[in-house]
Amino acid sequence: MDTAIEKRPETRPRTGRFCSLLAATVALSGCLQTGLDPNQTTLEDVAAQIDALTTQLDRSEAALTEMQSSDVAGRAELDARLDGLDEQIRSLPDHLELSCPGPDAVAECEEVARVVVSADKMLVGELEYVYIDPPGVTVIARVDTGATSSSLHAENLVPFERDGEDWVRFDMMISEKDFITVEEKIVRHVRVVQQADPSGSRRPVVEMRVRIGDIQDTFEFTLADRSHLENEAILGRNFLADVTLVDVGKQFIQPRYSPPEGP
Repeated sequence: MDTAIEKRPETRPRTGRFCSLLAATVALSGCLQTGLDPNQTTLEDVAAQIDALTTQLDRSEAALTEMQSSDVAGRAELDARLDGLDEQIRSLPDHLELSCPGPDAVAECEEVARVVVSADKMLVGELEYVYIDPPGVTVIARVDTGATSSSLHAENLVPFERDGEDWVRFDMMISEKDFITVEEKIVRHVRVVQQADPSGSRRPVVEMRVRIGDIQDTFEFTLADRSHLENEAILGRNFLADVTLVDVGKQFIQPRYSPPEGP
């Protein structure tokens, strides 16, 4: 990769500099010999001034050299990092091909590996399959970096109390005609304000255990009837932060997880 480096003016050679100082000394000494008051300026004073100027020039030259060296080293380090990033981008198709086998190969695998683009982060697209267990349902989630929290489609929400704690019962669709009833403890409530609902609505938040790629963890989801929306779930920043990178130009980068069949 070609990197344009600003050309700095070369430092004046030391020989030329001392010649200029010597010429100044001769001129001043000539002036002293041709009419200046010797009590005002002496050769020793001129020599002291020349020494002081020489010291200042040496320091300036050293500082300039150090700045130039630091600039070159910094640009070299940046070039190395950019070259490394280019290499990772070029190798991405190979990673995708190895990590996303064909349908037959996926059916034979019990564990599905994630697709990665860095040492510790997983790549996800605009849409991804998300497996929720319990109840063991796969939903299509839209990745939304602008959403603070994640949201899940739930119908027929019925709050109730169990052992002195707030719970909620709701239905999750597993097909166009079938649904499964789920009961979860409410961890808190949030008020969601939308353009169509300026006063906002109070919605329960529950914790659901999800799996996408090799991420298996419990995350908070706001429950809401999303039947008027296209996607069943939203993955917000509470899921995306620190563990994923998002490529909004792609969909379903991570293979769909299928739990292993029992004996």
